[in-house]
Amino acid sequence: MSVRVDGLDAQIVELLQEDGRMLYKDIADRVGVSLPTVKARIRRLMALGLIKKFTVVVDSDKIAGKVRGVLFAKVNPTDAEALTQSLSKIDEVRAAHFVAGEKQLFLEVEADDVESFNRLILERLPKEAGLSDISAHVITQTVKEEYGVSLKANSFLQYKCNFCHTTIYGKPIVKHYYGGKYYFSGEECAEAYKGILDQKFAEKKKAKADN
Repeated sequence: MSVRVDGLDAQIVELLQEDGRMLYKDIADRVGVSLPTVKARIRRLMALGLIKKFTVVVDSDKIAGKVRGVLFAKVNPTDAEALTQSLSKIDEVRAAHFVAGEKQLFLEVEADDVESFNRLILERLPKEAGLSDISAHVITQTVKEEYGVSLKANSFLQYKCNFCHTTIYGKPIVKHYYGGKYYFSGEECAEAYKGILDQKFAEKKKAKADN
């Protein structure tokens, strides 16, 4: 059976997206349910992975010298996991998306100054992430920027297996490995993925011991 959120879930998420600091009591008053119900719903939405985390949105335009831009790039032959790890180590990359088209990757980046922005494009991304044919566009003014998603009642949640990357139909198998949360279509995929993570963890541990 597919996982679905109802109207109450959608209302709670909308309120939290408007103000992540809103008290649960105030949410309960706004949606017309009890405080324990709100707490239980939020715990469930977090367990499902729909609510990833509570955070603060900083207006980067208020920071002098910041340069923001969007990039399109080609990905040299590599696996998605390796690319994800490479990009996660580059703080200037704020978001990365695979897209259809001649250039397979779309990035949102932010640098401290123009020099850092140019170095990111010309040196770091090609060398550290294996990107090529990068086209860059500096953002000169932001006229609209929304965060989160528009969640409607009776929306179905979609999960993709972290190992085989296929869409999971029904309830995913959730595993916690090395501080991360992963979704799988079956126990076989979960075990195979854990084996990959175990090997990577052992290699890192060995490299650290050698140093």
